[in-house]
Amino acid sequence: MDQNNQISLNNLHIKPSDLELLSDYFSIIHHTPGRIRLRASLKLKSVAQQSKIEAKELMDKLNQIPLIKEIKFNKLIGSLTLHYDKNMLEPTLWEDAINGRNLDKIAMIINENLKDIK
Repeated sequence: MDQNNQISLNNLHIKPSDLELLSDYFSIIHHTPGRIRLRASLKLKSVAQQSKIEAKELMDKLNQIPLIKEIKFNKLIGSLTLHYDKNMLEPTLWEDAINGRNLDKIAMIINENLKDIK
């Protein structure tokens, strides 16, 4: 990991409210352990246009999260595929995060994993 990523990870702390965005803007299309495919809601497109958020900027932010190994964004159909480390966060907790459940527990697990890689 390069020094720039290390600095940003040192300062990264996930709050349950950060995870609420997942349930606000994404729904599950398909999920197998280690890979989850999400559909972006039309609300996300509206928010992105209003705040001028670029897809690349969102991808860069998601790539900083150590639980995520790879991200593929299909702009044409509005889907996001995340390949993740199923040993760091149980697959059922990914589904909970997308559905807005157990956010305190998920944030705690993510933050513990961040400490381990620092």
